[in-house]
Parts: sequence; structure tokens; C-alpha cells
Amino acid sequence: YEPSRVFNNLRSHPKWLAGLLLIAVLNIAYSVAFTQKLTPERIVNYTADKMAQTPFIPPEAVERTRDEGLEAAKNPVQRVGTAIKSVVGVFVFMSVIGSLYLLGVLVFGGRINFWQALVVVIYAYVPIAVIQKLISLILLFIKSADDIHPIMGQETLVQDNLGVLFTPAEHPVLFVTASAIGLLSFYGLWLKATGLKHGGQKVSKGAAWGTAILFWVLGLVFMIGITALFPSFIS
Repeated sequence: YEPSRVFNNLRSHPKWLAGLLLIAVLNIAYSVAFTQKLTPERIVNYTADKMAQTPFIPPEAVERTRDEGLEAAKNPVQRVGTAIKSVVGVFVFMSVIGSLYLLGVLVFGGRINFWQALVVVIYAYVPIAVIQKLISLILLFIKSADDIHPIMGQETLVQDNLGVLFTPAEHPVLFVTASAIGLLSFYGLWLKATGLKHGGQKVSKGAAWGTAILFWVLGLVFMIGITALFPSFIS
């Protein structure tokens, strides 16, 4: 609720580990609860069935994914390994986004180093993760498993965007585009712009917002492209 003060502090002390672990723990907790609610069999079989509907994925790859997915979901050792990989995956993803934000700020004439950009990415996402995962956990226990999408529900069950106006199976591209227009999306965009402005040196408001909006648009274009290639996965 005081992002300017927080990011000003992080500019001098770019400590990222606590924020990263909080995001990872929330993701793991929701993933475990989601899998228990819908069962590994339903999630894996649904994903494999959608892969089978994609013309350029061979049938043997579909069956291999189905068998390996069920084995991994039921094996406690592999589940622990998956949780560890998810922590590493979050760090790698945040590092890539931080690097892009670093380049964006430099292009717009500001100054920021990698660690400052990384903590901006992480702590701009922390409140979004807390809100999404906690509300999703509540909805997960309230809603019937039959009403939860086995793929789209893995990230969040919060519907605070215009995606509710479209049916994913009928208008997948419009659904993904509209889903990017929502309260948490704009809140996250504002946090990123605020973080870049106060997390770096001599970063103007225009540079911060320009960088945040640029990569928000590029991310949306990427998601639209993926949806156009694999529309069956959100149907």
C-alpha cells in the first residue's frame, strides 16, 4: 500500500530472496490443493486429450505425455522434485523479465542495474500473487470440481477481467485478449511502473510507464499467438 517507499528502499537494498520464496510457496500451495481437488488423472488426461486435438503433435507423444504425467503426479519423490523445479523456474522467469526491464529502462534513458530490475519484477508481483492465490484457494474449496477448468484453473480462479464476456471455446483469442483487461492486471502494471521509477536511478515517469506498457503489450501479443496456435487448450 506504500509502493513508492518500498521500492525506494529496495533501490538501495535489492534483496529479492524473501519475495521470491513467498511467490514460490504460494504457487506450490495452490498447485497441491488444485491437484488434490481435481485429481491428477483428470488434469493429465484432459491435457493429453487437448494435445491429441492438435494436428502437429504425434499420437505417440500424446500417450508418452499421459503416462509420464500420471507417474510424476503419483510419485512423491517426483512431486518434490517438481516443487523444487518450480522455485527455480520462477527465479529464471523473473530474471528474464528483469533483464528485459533493464534494457527497456536503458532504451528510454533511465539507469537501473540488474538486481534493482529483478527486485522490481518480484515485489511488483508479490501482492498480485497473494491476492490471486488466497482468493483462488477459497474458491477452490467452494466450487465444485466439475466447474473448474483443468488447465486454465491451474494459475488462478479469480475472474476480475473482461474475459467473462467471452466463451473460451468459441472465441479463444478474444477471451485471452479480454482477460488481460482487469483490475489485477492494471494494478500489476501500475506497481511495475512505480517500481521502475523508484527502483532505479534517474528513471523518469515516462520511462517507467513506457517500459511497463511495452512489455505488457508484448506479453499480450505472445499469449494471443500461443492461443491462436493451441486454441483447444482453453476450450
